[in-house]
Amino acid sequence: MAEHFGIKLFRYYLQKIKSFFLSKDILIFLLFFALSAGFWFVHALGKERETTISVPLRYVGVPPNIDITNNPPAVISLSVHDQGLQLLGYSRNGLHPMSIDLSRTFYQKGDIVITADQLAGRLKRYLKPTTSILEVHPDSILIQYEKLSTTVLPIKLNAKIEPAHQHIINGDILLDPSLVTVFGPKKLIESLKSISTEFIDLSNITDTATYVFKLKPIKSVRYSSKNIKVTICAEQFTEKKIQIPIQVLHCPVNFKLRTFPPVVEATFTVGLSHFNSFNPTDIQVYLDYNDIQKVNVTKQKLNIINGSKYISNLRISPQEVEFILEPTH
Repeated sequence: MAEHFGIKLFRYYLQKIKSFFLSKDILIFLLFFALSAGFWFVHALGKERETTISVPLRYVGVPPNIDITNNPPAVISLSVHDQGLQLLGYSRNGLHPMSIDLSRTFYQKGDIVITADQLAGRLKRYLKPTTSILEVHPDSILIQYEKLSTTVLPIKLNAKIEPAHQHIINGDILLDPSLVTVFGPKKLIESLKSISTEFIDLSNITDTATYVFKLKPIKSVRYSSKNIKVTICAEQFTEKKIQIPIQVLHCPVNFKLRTFPPVVEATFTVGLSHFNSFNPTDIQVYLDYNDIQKVNVTKQKLNIINGSKYISNLRISPQEVEFILEPTH
């Protein structure tokens, strides 16, 4: 019962408050209050004022073989004078970085000084025409630099690449670029033999695709390119079998080496796009006379050369053959 009475009392006072604020007099008062506040705000913006703003700096035009050895300021602080509306624009829109162009002739080591006059000239072009600069801190910028050693190194792919089931990696994996220009301290640069990519695990590859790999960072070392493109060609494969004649190498002219059988069956995996274009001469199976001279046997294991990058999982049957050596007449 008491709870029901409390709810009714709350609703009563809520209705009173609502009626008070929605009354005609109160609405008129709030309207004039808002208008007067707006006029005051506009009047205040029209007055001239002083304030402090921070301008972010961006240094451009520095070649990759130049290292900035000190810490030039990332922002400069300005005390400025202008109308309130103009000053409001600096804080409302935010300030984009002011570029400091350092394009010039760089020596082995040296200093670059942006003087107070040069800095003031850049700031005048950067700020609005009506804005007066009262004070700049710092009023000049010192930039110290030195040249880095340079070399060109091959890029080494660091990845685990697995094609999808019933697919094969078709041909070479292409790196673009395959070489990168490296900048850094001389001793460190001379110790490097290649530049590795960051590790990436790629699995279930079913088609030709291009990926972007990042180069693995090395402290105090820069690269001419931070990323490379890696193109991997994958396609479905099938198994193929062909007869390959056995070749005999290094046999003296006064002897003839016969093998039994004279041919072997080669079985291998090949991508569908190269199934019909495969050249049998890409696979060589041979018996070397110099090998049988070393041992007294009548049976010898065959040697295999796979001359095609488009076939894999190559095997032959039989893997070893009997032979006889006959003198020629």
